[in-house]
Amino acid sequence: MNKYGKASKREIFGWAMFDFANSSFTTVIITVVFSAYFVSHVVGDDVLGVKYWGWSLSAANLLVMLAGPVVGAVADFTASKKRFLFLSYIVCVLFTALLFFVGKGDVLMAIVFVAVAHIGFSAGENFCSSFLPEIASPQVMGKISGYGWAFGYIGGLLSLSICFLIFKVFGQAELQLRFAFLSTAIFFLLSAIPTFLWLKERTPPQTKPAGQSYFHIGYGRVMDTFADLKGFGELIKFLFVFFLFSCGISTIVSFSAIYAESVVGFSKSDTLLFFIIVQVSSSLGAFAFGFIEDRLGAKKTIAITLVIWLAVVAGAWWSPGKAVFWVVGNLAGLAIGSSQSSSRALVGLFTPPSKSAEFFGLWGLSGKLAATVGIYSFSMMTAISGSMRSAILLTGLFFLLGLIGIFFINEEEGKMCARRYVNHRI
Repeated sequence: MNKYGKASKREIFGWAMFDFANSSFTTVIITVVFSAYFVSHVVGDDVLGVKYWGWSLSAANLLVMLAGPVVGAVADFTASKKRFLFLSYIVCVLFTALLFFVGKGDVLMAIVFVAVAHIGFSAGENFCSSFLPEIASPQVMGKISGYGWAFGYIGGLLSLSICFLIFKVFGQAELQLRFAFLSTAIFFLLSAIPTFLWLKERTPPQTKPAGQSYFHIGYGRVMDTFADLKGFGELIKFLFVFFLFSCGISTIVSFSAIYAESVVGFSKSDTLLFFIIVQVSSSLGAFAFGFIEDRLGAKKTIAITLVIWLAVVAGAWWSPGKAVFWVVGNLAGLAIGSSQSSSRALVGLFTPPSKSAEFFGLWGLSGKLAATVGIYSFSMMTAISGSMRSAILLTGLFFLLGLIGIFFINEEEGKMCARRYVNHRI
């Protein structure tokens, strides 16, 4: 039981359903279908397409990175995390649906629509995660976070399966590809309804001082948070380590389908089937590692996943054909959900509930900065070398540095910092 009382199973299910819902966007739009469609259909040039794709996602991540902590602070102050979550959800759904109208040569339209949708997705991810310290006690936080991530991959699996059926029945012409984007928006819209029915806002709102705007309140709270961070040394160190290995994860999420089709030689059907199966291994990895984390601790669990990631990068670089890439992809599936879920749980363990949206805003800032650096560096390395196979080696460096850094994190000290802050405030 945490400070606010134990959440019901229905509420935890409602919280996990947002991971289920929003994974349709990151799976279909960012990872598998739209990314490859953008490069091959909208731009029509592999190197230039990778470059533009990297720019659009980097710009979106940069905006979320700058605004996330301030908006999170306002959400904490006004006890409106759920309302901000709803707004971000509507933005993502709307602009995902608008991707239906993107055709050959509509490069600027595609960049704007996918960037705004990605901003909505990323902001929603931060707000949803900020509820974790309120609904889960420290003893089961890894397990609950793992449930959410496992649900997410099931959602990604189902949304990909819908796309697979569309392509199987109606073909893979441009119009059918565009219908896949519309179906993803509808899937996200409907699947997130349980979240807004059952997830509760627990913290009470604070009274706005006369003459102050919410922006000044949010900015002031963020400055206070940065001042408070001197008492959260382990959180600071982990956010830096998280930044390092997230550079690699973000790169793989954003370019894996493009890599599979352009380098390994996958067809559109191969890519869809590949990622459908990888979603299963990702869900199993997130679910199983949630239990492993509660037994071994988040730090050791993250270290294990980073070793797997290094094997993934080596295999993707060496991969002589489709068979090896299938093995590499399923290894990546085991690692991706577990590394991200364990990271979210570790931030939750290091976070006082009264600072949840602010600290998860910083978590989001670290992740979005990583995505900006990782995606941009991969696209630029591809442009310089003319080869994505060469650029993939840079991704391995990020995972190696993250693996080294994780050993400098003291998990127990991080938990004590959060408890000391709560006791001091009481």
